[in-house]
Amino acid sequence: MPGSATAEIYFIVTMMVLILVISGVSVFFFMKTYKKEMRERAKRVEKKAAAKAAVAREAKSVDQ
Repeated sequence: MPGSATAEIYFIVTMMVLILVISGVSVFFFMKTYKKEMRERAKRVEKKAAAKAAVAREAKSVDQ
C-alpha cells in the first residue's frame, strides 16, 4: 500500500505527542498537589511548635 509508511510515522508521532501532553498534565497536577501538601505540612508544624511553646510557658509559670 502506497503511503502506509507515512501513515505509520504520523500515527507514531501523534501517539508520542499525546503521551507528552498527558505526562505534562500529570506532572502539573502532581506539582500542584505537592505544593499544597507542603503548605499544609508547614502549617501543622507551626501549629505544633506554637502548642509546644504554650505548654512550656504554662509549665514555667506554674513552677514559679
